[in-house]
Amino acid sequence: MATGAGRRGWAWAAIVLAFLAAVAALLPPRGTPGIEVADLGEVRALLLHFAGYAALALCATLAQGRPRAVLTGLGLTAYASALEVLQGVVSERSFQPQDLVANVMGVVVGILVGCLIARRSRASRCQTPTQG
Repeated sequence: MATGAGRRGWAWAAIVLAFLAAVAALLPPRGTPGIEVADLGEVRALLLHFAGYAALALCATLAQGRPRAVLTGLGLTAYASALEVLQGVVSERSFQPQDLVANVMGVVVGILVGCLIARRSRASRCQTPTQG
């Protein structure tokens, strides 16, 4: 796995991505006064939700010395759910179940990839070079 400094880098990346997810989720929709979110279309928006949460989950997983997949998944799912609910409260947007599904799918994929990377990293550190 990454060193302490490497894990801190992954942690900062996760913090930045979580902040960007909150900003993107809480911006007013297109056609309202103020800063507007571009109209990406449904498929592109879902892909963006998936990719954003996959990246966030990957960074959060790699930031841990020993990945805690279930705890990370529950935490990020709660975060994604809270942002979806908050949209209707603070930004004239509404809860979209398909967005939440894309977010959770991204979290699952990001955690799985992060755990695979962590496992391979640990295995490569434990192997000794063969002498020939």
